[in-house]
Amino acid sequence: MENKNNESTEKDNEEKEKLEAHLETSSEKKQQPVAKDLVTLKHVEVKKQEISPETINLAQTLKERYLEHDQFERLSNDEITILETFMGKRLFLERIAIIANQSRIPLGIPGFKKAELEKILEDLGSKGYIESELVGDKHVYFLTERGKYRVQ
Repeated sequence: MENKNNESTEKDNEEKEKLEAHLETSSEKKQQPVAKDLVTLKHVEVKKQEISPETINLAQTLKERYLEHDQFERLSNDEITILETFMGKRLFLERIAIIANQSRIPLGIPGFKKAELEKILEDLGSKGYIESELVGDKHVYFLTERGKYRVQ
């Protein structure tokens, strides 16, 4: 029995020694320097890049094209309604008014007045969607290529 007690105490002592050795190695690892302590940061000077004339010209060209495209998209509902009345035809002001008002009046929306319609047609003309010619004493309105493209 005494033999068994000696063996168990020896095993206990061995386990204690292993545990102490493990604790010592783990505490040594904790005392090693951390990576952030080993790194030294340096200030870096950043220089602004110069813009080349070619880049400036390209940017200006793209901006102009974007503005043209942006104008293309900035049409009011009334302007779109007027454009869609043409359907590839040449129309007098009175005929444009009849066609445009046919869809508005049944919905309870007041029809276009002559002055209002002329203003919208003038705006569409300045944006390049329609053109007009004088036939006799009346103006005839028709779509330009840009207007035809927009209607499609």
